[in-house]
Amino acid sequence: MPERGYAVICLKTTGLFPYQRDRVVEIAVVHLDVGGHISARWQTVINPGSNAGDVAGHGVSTAELLRAPTFEQIAPRLVDLLRGRVLVTHNAQFVTGFLMREFELIGYAPGRGLEAVCTMHLARSYLPGAGRLLIDCCAAYDIEIEPGPGALAQAVACASLLAAYVHGSPSAAPWINALDRAEQCDWPRMAGASAAQWVQRDPSTTIDAVPTPSFLARAAVKLPDYTGPEEHLDYLALLDLCLLDRVCSPGQTRELHILAELSGITVADCAILHQRYFDDLVRVARCNGALSVADSADLIAVARMLDIAPAGTAAALAAPSSIARPLIASIDTVLLEQGDIVVLTGEMARARSDWGRELVARGLSLGTAVTLRTRLLVAADPESVTGKTGKARDYGIPIVSEFGLRSLIGVR
Repeated sequence: MPERGYAVICLKTTGLFPYQRDRVVEIAVVHLDVGGHISARWQTVINPGSNAGDVAGHGVSTAELLRAPTFEQIAPRLVDLLRGRVLVTHNAQFVTGFLMREFELIGYAPGRGLEAVCTMHLARSYLPGAGRLLIDCCAAYDIEIEPGPGALAQAVACASLLAAYVHGSPSAAPWINALDRAEQCDWPRMAGASAAQWVQRDPSTTIDAVPTPSFLARAAVKLPDYTGPEEHLDYLALLDLCLLDRVCSPGQTRELHILAELSGITVADCAILHQRYFDDLVRVARCNGALSVADSADLIAVARMLDIAPAGTAAALAAPSSIARPLIASIDTVLLEQGDIVVLTGEMARARSDWGRELVARGLSLGTAVTLRTRLLVAADPESVTGKTGKARDYGIPIVSEFGLRSLIGVR
């Protein structure tokens, strides 16, 4: 019987639309046990056939793709890695769409009952205020994504994000029942199929360097969260990928509309989502100062992709910024009350476990991630630039040193 636990999946693809022409070029799988501890990891590049896509986007050279096994050849091993485990990924609709399409193309179908736990959806409950992107959710826990363009680094980050949810959540968390359901989902063995060796990226042929994030990619990380229907959130996450990958061509824009329709999003709702997305993007872009000519050109290209009327585009670009960074309260104005959430970060003079017991004894709650509900961040170095301190500054949450905490709660 397969071991219970989680299988985190991350993909690199030739594009964004699995049911049109795009294919998987790399897959990474990370196993976690039921306690959320990483136990094993795998990755392989995959030959997508005739469509290598945007090599600069996925980072795998054409030469390496030609030498890689096909999805059909790596599928038997992949099925074994998924069998009996909860499938976990960030932006599950996107990842499972590609995965199921690849299985469909080789005539394989998992049994009914397959589901995926989406760490992006879970962030709405466990990281209120965080954005949709994996890097943004990880920042709230100070989870660093290893450098490099490969799928494995992102899969490990997603696994670490799930582990943070698991370690900081009650036993009634949504993934608990998913463990039982995963055991009932059938992954038929692939009769007659011979599994090919999985092949990791070859550093000598892999496209060098993760490119410097574009203006649009940097803005996408800071886009606000969305509290509407999940199908709308999934669609907005696809728009984020468009900005991270590239602005869509007219043909891809039509595919976006098709995907929206397949997701049950009406034309009217789609137009509202597009306008909101563009307005949020412009506001975030303006937070760092005046827009350059090149930045404005990028935003106009996004407006065309989203079918924003020229008048609406001009109005948004001409409007003064309405976003002001929240003011961080002075330590003199901080008054901690019973139940307030305090987050600790960094190596302190006094053990953090001791501080945790001290805070709980005083009726305060000890948090693990910086969210909109956090009342105070205690940092070993309040001036440091980390995911947690960055989140606190974005949210206007006071940041104090260990000695500042002593003053606030009256500890000598």
